[in-house]
Amino acid sequence: MPLPHPGPAPRPPRRTTQPVGVAPSGPVLRGTTAALGLLLALTGCGGPGGDEEVVGTSSPTPAVSASATSIFQLSPGQCFDRPAEDGLYEVAVVPCEVAHDLQMYALFQLDEPSWPGEDAVHGLADTGCREQFAAFTGTEPEESELGYTMYTPSEGSWSEGDRQVQCALQLNSGGRMIGSQMGAAPTG
Repeated sequence: MPLPHPGPAPRPPRRTTQPVGVAPSGPVLRGTTAALGLLLALTGCGGPGGDEEVVGTSSPTPAVSASATSIFQLSPGQCFDRPAEDGLYEVAVVPCEVAHDLQMYALFQLDEPSWPGEDAVHGLADTGCREQFAAFTGTEPEESELGYTMYTPSEGSWSEGDRQVQCALQLNSGGRMIGSQMGAAPTG
């Protein structure tokens, strides 16, 4: 069953994001507050609130900082924070040892020659992300505390040749992860 999409971006979207099998997110650091939140977390003055879950252990160094990266340049294994609401194009990439929202785990291309429609793109992306979930985490999605979100082509980006689907892990609770989830999916 397709889940609702976030509200429209101020400029025509090139890609869409579709969360799968996850509860609504808890508090999410956005824009310039992401850097402040990272600084507070690294100095011990911040951290998860009463309703925010963090999974894993952390031993960051004081020199750790986020780097702004195009979402189109992410590779499987990279950890990052959610894109700001006003743009899906740039994310803050952080070392996986630092608290983060998402971890890219798969990239693949859709083979359809013409735009199959939003529901078909969502279905194809969901099938591909689900198949690659267990290969990356070592656990089936139904047996894990992890869910995933998909970044898929929009109709506009499809007309420009975009066929790439990106799959990213996230906690079903909406909390933040610490450490890579490769081969180590928490189970419920």
